[in-house]
Amino acid sequence: MMKNLGADPIVVIKADDLVCHSNGTVFGSQWDRFFELAADEGIKVSAGIIGKSLQQGTPEYFDQIRALEESGQVEFWNHGYTHGRDSETGESEFKGPDFETQLETLVRTQDLASEKLGFTLHSFGSPFNANDANTVEAIRATPEIMSWLYGSKDAELLPGQVALIRFIDIEQPVHHPNYEAFKSDYLEKPDIPYYVLQVHPGGWDSERLDQFRQVVNFLQEQNAEFLTPSELKERLLSKE
Repeated sequence: MMKNLGADPIVVIKADDLVCHSNGTVFGSQWDRFFELAADEGIKVSAGIIGKSLQQGTPEYFDQIRALEESGQVEFWNHGYTHGRDSETGESEFKGPDFETQLETLVRTQDLASEKLGFTLHSFGSPFNANDANTVEAIRATPEIMSWLYGSKDAELLPGQVALIRFIDIEQPVHHPNYEAFKSDYLEKPDIPYYVLQVHPGGWDSERLDQFRQVVNFLQEQNAEFLTPSELKERLLSKE
């Protein structure tokens, strides 16, 4: 699964924590600027939907998600239902609960997407990237999920399911894109087979957005190909 995918870098942008806003635009202005940047730069991105936003969202929210999905520019993925975590125990939706509870949480967002958006989510990334052995079993029990963003590299998934591994970061620290730090890490590790790069656009001001743009432009200078998680999954499977 870790074979060379070609001479030019392969990049997936993993944008976390999309929710519906009641004031202003339905995505929020920061997310709007992120999607506009992606369109301006001609890159594909992916966005993790927190499932409860599909329970509480507005028709306009659903319409805008559908429009972006249909454009082919954005793949939306399952980012849990509540994105909650116990501050004392550290337990979260996909780290600590038993298999049945994790499966119920996973399927709840899957079902809401089908009902509210009219399409199936084929990729998943757990809140806080936290997971355990029960998460692996829950994913195996949900065969329509084909890509696990920042999944365990040793997970025994179903044939056709792929864990997309984390190698380096744009945000250093979280919510703070850092072009110089990213560039240094990128140049120090030239043999990485692909880059799944996590970002949190909802926490960005204009300066942080500009740092992200610099990263995108640098990767474009390296002839990077920006794919969705599902496209990277297909590329990896074709190299097996």
